This record gives sequence, structure tokens and C-alpha cells, in this order.
Amino acid sequence: MHEDLKRALEIYPFAFICTVNGACVEVEEIDAIVAGHTNKAEIFTEARRKAFPKGKPFDVFANWAGSGNPPKQEYRSVTRWFGRDCSTGATSAAKAARMMFEMGFERVILCGCPLDSSGYFPGESEKGRSIGHDCRRLGDPKESQSRAIEGYRRKFKKLAETEFKGRVFSMSGLTKKWLGEPSSV
Repeated sequence: MHEDLKRALEIYPFAFICTVNGACVEVEEIDAIVAGHTNKAEIFTEARRKAFPKGKPFDVFANWAGSGNPPKQEYRSVTRWFGRDCSTGATSAAKAARMMFEMGFERVILCGCPLDSSGYFPGESEKGRSIGHDCRRLGDPKESQSRAIEGYRRKFKKLAETEFKGRVFSMSGLTKKWLGEPSSV
């Protein structure tokens, strides 16, 4: 992820930087966090503030697929809510891409989202390194070929061939193979 972000910022030095889930504690200079798991929004926010106590203010994005209005009182850190149409079943990164489109961004560059067994960043699935998470971890060798992970990959590849084509790009891994790498502006 760190090398991906460095290379992406060489192409787009003034990019809006939005981390997804636990990556919020890996990158100091960000604009927002996508809580791909809405029920973890407060956990991600607190971990971020603990990791970078003097960091600049940031937004927290989440989506609500439940009935009725989002539970804003329960998730006070969420600054912008999105609807169920942002959910993809193809990882939180795909959800984040849809959110960025809804915000008006024309292009999205994924950094640290290889969707292969390398994970998001070195050690991301190690105990004590990742934020309490109950989803399948791509960087966990025991989970790498699980049915759930294979489902994420299948759904993501379909998005790469359809709505993400020419709009979402990636800096590494399978997603780079499917989406292509961004070119300079």
C-alpha cells in the first residue's frame, strides 16, 4: 500500500486520499476514511485518532443498507452517509470507489488493493497489527483461497469489466491486471 500510494501521488500529487477500514492507521495524511463495515466506524475512527493524535481532521464515510434512516446517534463519527447502492459484495475498496463516484470524482486509483494473497500492506493480518475485524482477511494465508475471498475476486473482476472500466485503476496485484494502471493527467 505505501509504495502504491507513493507512485500514485507522483501521478496525482493533489489527490483526495481516502483510506478504507484498517488502512486508516497506516497513512498519516488522509482526507477521509471509508468504514466499509458501518458497525466498525467508531473503531476505525478511534484507532486513527490514537495512531495520529496530531493528524489533520478527516471525514468518515459509511453506507446504510438497513431500513429507515442511518443510525446517526450510534455512529457519531460518520460525517457522510451513502445508500445501499454503494454496496458491491466485492470488498470495501469497491464500495469506496462507488462512494467516490457519488461524490463526483471521475477517476479512482486503488492503492494497496491487490486482491491477491499479498494483502493490503505487509503484516496487515498479523495479530496486533490489524484493527479488530471479523471479515475474511486477504493477507491471511489461511483465508487467501476461501470461498468468501474467491467471491470478492469474482465480483470485483465483474465490476472491472463493467462499471469500473476506464474509471477505476489500481497500482498492484490482480486489480491492476483487471483495471489497468493510471496514466498521467
